[in-house]
Amino acid sequence: MGATLRYAKVVDRDHLQEHGGLSPGTDNLVLLRDGEPGVARDFLVLRAWDDVEGAFEETWRLEDPYGQVVYTGTPRTVLAEDGDLFDELQGVRFEFGDSGFQLVLEVDAREVARTDFTVAVGGNGVATVPESAGADTTPSEQPSSSS
Repeated sequence: MGATLRYAKVVDRDHLQEHGGLSPGTDNLVLLRDGEPGVARDFLVLRAWDDVEGAFEETWRLEDPYGQVVYTGTPRTVLAEDGDLFDELQGVRFEFGDSGFQLVLEVDAREVARTDFTVAVGGNGVATVPESAGADTTPSEQPSSSS
């Protein structure tokens, strides 16, 4: 089995829609409704896999800058025809805002990539976004999986 991650993004749903959809420059951004600590506005975890051979189990989690797990996604079997994947998250609580949060992706229980994202206060849709908020996916030591 093999797979290559094309992209991974963590984006505020409304911010994405207001800025014309997904592009390579789309900010990896989650906005808190009413300050910190607080509940985030609805946001999306987007992934796209290419060159999928067979099937694999994808798992993912969100970590704070200290490596504490904030949220764990439901494991999913990915097939070649699945293409782009997304999960919409609602009601996720973050203890603080920071630009050092990460989406951690695993294939068949092996970490394959991390994507940085920012958590900022901005329930009204206006947020000060640090420069690093649009950071791209950083592959881990092994960007693809094979068994």
